[in-house]
Amino acid sequence: FSYYTLVYTGSTMGNCCHSTTDEERNHLVDSDIRSDRSTDKQIKKLLLLGPGSSGKTTLFKQLKLIHTQGFTTKDRRDYQAQIDNQIVEQMQKIVSRGRELMEESPAQYKHLEIAPSAAESAAFIELLQRDRAVDEEVAEHISILWNDHGIRATFDMRGKLSIPDSCQYFFNNVKRIAAADYLPSDKDILLVRKRTTGIIEEHFQIKGTKFHIFDVGGQRNERKKWVHCFEHVTAVIFVASLSCYDEHLLEDESVVVMHETLSLFGEICNSRWFTNTSFILFLNKRDLFEAKIQSKPLTTCFPSYYGPTNDFDSCYAFIQKQFEAKNLNPTEKHVYTHCTCATDKDNVERVFNDVQHIVVNSSLHKGGYM
Repeated sequence: FSYYTLVYTGSTMGNCCHSTTDEERNHLVDSDIRSDRSTDKQIKKLLLLGPGSSGKTTLFKQLKLIHTQGFTTKDRRDYQAQIDNQIVEQMQKIVSRGRELMEESPAQYKHLEIAPSAAESAAFIELLQRDRAVDEEVAEHISILWNDHGIRATFDMRGKLSIPDSCQYFFNNVKRIAAADYLPSDKDILLVRKRTTGIIEEHFQIKGTKFHIFDVGGQRNERKKWVHCFEHVTAVIFVASLSCYDEHLLEDESVVVMHETLSLFGEICNSRWFTNTSFILFLNKRDLFEAKIQSKPLTTCFPSYYGPTNDFDSCYAFIQKQFEAKNLNPTEKHVYTHCTCATDKDNVERVFNDVQHIVVNSSLHKGGYM
């Protein structure tokens, strides 16, 4: 549209001042096209890829907080509904899955039984509509359940049951969330878990470099949409959760998330689409991983691991090797690995400054300037 406007303006002015030739008009259009292409080349296109619950969307939200004006009041209201939904839906899941496990194997799971003092609250929560707002009445029943030993024991099995870690934070804060004047804080927004469907995109400027970043749904049924983003990509950021070594896939509870993540990483890293694309690996959720290895050994997922069971550096180095070994062409394709915590603003800002440096150097190298 802008091209036609430019030509039309030139032609009109020509009637008043001078005759504009076809050659001059064509030159004007060509110049504008070249300018547009030059602008496009200056914008770096990044893809955030990875399985569900890896922390991609949390990184995306953190970047919005750091590099834009943050979240509007309307944004916060929208997230408030998501927080309410997570609290109700996940407590319902804890109640029902605990009961199912006890029915399947009473002797093994007797410790999941809800105490009589919390039975009324369990019945109340189970009958709630999932879009019910969390008010004082709901918050009181959630608090009673959260203080129940059986509910806590079921929550301790959250990796197997695909229950988000952040539920603990929201259950602990449920009375604050139920207040009439509640508006989600930045931390609340970062921690709320909602499955990404489709493709979300945002423009950011980091240290003078313009980025167009895409966050794509990570569940299996979402991955077929990824190919629509694959053209003209400057860099791929693959996000993997360190703490998923004892977690099971939402779509198939027989599959360990870490095994699925490694397989997916190998597939993407060696894809023909990304032969000449910078590849960055974020091993995310450092905080949860560091806490989890104190009680759940890495050998539950990797029997070949013989290092210290609760030493972060040893466990992290082992997992990093597992991922980097999936790169079938290490002499030609370098994978830049970073240890990240998406909920830590300083960590994300520092890591994305490194990403900006990698991407700019890669572009200069491709252009023959390095």
